[in-house]
Amino acid sequence: MQIIYTSGNYKKTVVKSVVAIVLGLVLVLWPTEVLNYTVKIIGAVFCVTGIVSFLVSLRDQEERSARGLTSFNGIGSIILGILLWSMADFFTNMLMYLLGFILIVAGIGQLVMLTSARKFGHIAPLSYLFPVIILLAGVIVFANPFSAKEGIITFFGAVTIFYGITDLINHYKVNQLRKETHEAEQQQRMGGGEIEDADYEEIE
Repeated sequence: MQIIYTSGNYKKTVVKSVVAIVLGLVLVLWPTEVLNYTVKIIGAVFCVTGIVSFLVSLRDQEERSARGLTSFNGIGSIILGILLWSMADFFTNMLMYLLGFILIVAGIGQLVMLTSARKFGHIAPLSYLFPVIILLAGVIVFANPFSAKEGIITFFGAVTIFYGITDLINHYKVNQLRKETHEAEQQQRMGGGEIEDADYEEIE
C-alpha cells in the first residue's frame, strides 16, 4: 500500500506540530502548576460530565433502558472524578508512565514515516536521529516516573517542543520529495513537458 498524501495532510501536520510546540512551552514554563492541576482538572471534568449525564437520565422519562445505562455511566464518571481529585498524587505517578509512553509512540511514528518516505528519495541520516532522541527520551521518562516530577514535566515539555519542530521539518522534507517524485513521473508520461504545480493525492 502506498502512503496517501495531499496538501491537506501536510496542513494537518503543521497544526499538530504547532500545538505540540505550544504545549511544550506551557510545560517548560509552568511545570509545577501543570503537575498540580492537570489530574485535578481531569477529575473535575469527569465529575461535571457525570453529573450532567445523571441529571439528563433522570429527566428522560420515556426511554427507560437508555436512561438506566446513562445513569450508570454518569455515576461511574462521578466516582472516577472523585478518585482522581482525592488521589491526585497517585494518578500523577501514573501520568508519568503515560507521558513516557506518548514520547515512545511519537518517536516510533516518526521512524515509520521516514522509513516509508525512502521510496520518494534520499532521506538524510540526521533526520533519523531526531525520532531516536525522542524515543530514548520516552524510555527515560517511562523508566523514572517517581523521580522529581517537576523535572520530568519540564523534560517532557522540552522534548515535546523538539518533537514539534523536528516533525515539522521532516514532514516538510518528505512533502518536497513526494512533490518532486510526482512531477518527475508526470513529465515522463507527457514526454518531458513542463508540469504546473498542483495538489495531488496518491492512492493504492
